[in-house]
Amino acid sequence: MPETPEVISIDFPACIREEFPDVFECAWSAAQRLKDAVRDVDFSCLEQHSPGLKGFDWSNYLDCSVIRVVRALRMLLQFVPKGARVLDYGAYFGNFALPCGELGYIADAADFYGTYRLTFQRAIESLRQEGIGVLDLDETGPDLSSTVASYDAVLCMGVIEHIAHTPRLLLETLNRVLKPNGTLILDTPNLAYIYKRKQLSRGESVFPDVAVQFGVQPPFEGHHREYTVPEVQWMLNAVGHEILSIETFCYSLYGLKYLQGEDLENYRIMQRDPQSRELILTVSRKTI
Repeated sequence: MPETPEVISIDFPACIREEFPDVFECAWSAAQRLKDAVRDVDFSCLEQHSPGLKGFDWSNYLDCSVIRVVRALRMLLQFVPKGARVLDYGAYFGNFALPCGELGYIADAADFYGTYRLTFQRAIESLRQEGIGVLDLDETGPDLSSTVASYDAVLCMGVIEHIAHTPRLLLETLNRVLKPNGTLILDTPNLAYIYKRKQLSRGESVFPDVAVQFGVQPPFEGHHREYTVPEVQWMLNAVGHEILSIETFCYSLYGLKYLQGEDLENYRIMQRDPQSRELILTVSRKTI
């Protein structure tokens, strides 16, 4: 008789609730509140500079991002005492900043809220109602030049891959606004993700579709560059940071109901080889 193909079911979000019981509820409730802020919103201003977002399911994004949020929150609780000042740089809807406030941190969310006010207005209102400070990078400048070293921790979640030319200036800005011995928590896609390795082996590009980037209204705000684990570690060391923790994890697979076929094969590979997983999360401490 033919063998029955192996199938693994994914019970999301229950599996994340079970793995992160200490931080799941505040991360999940924040995502559900912010889903109201994205309902029937005009995203055309974002899509103009990042056409890959056209037709994007933002509600699903907020749900799945809880997988990232709980990891950041757990690291924050491990390395930064409650009551500390936290900056969420490139905060978008504030789905990291909002649960930080609920956990007892004094949190600010920073992004280009003036440029994208049509998209973010309701999210900004939700953040302010919960006591989250809102910094408009259109007013402060992306380098936060008027901000002194006043934050105990900075979150930089899914940002550096969108930076053109060099991420050095961004990392130097974040380093400057951190207090001495301040903590930086960063996540970014892994260039060595198993799906990308297989794409390249088939002769396919791992970069954004050239047709999408070719016709964009500048500046292009999609992914300019992704990094491997050693590269992220090198950059943090280069700006004077000591690595406290570095891990990789899966994210997109949780959008599936089942793992089978190539998805299951890739999952097995990622279980064996952490450097082939989808996202990189680092925690580092400012030393200079």
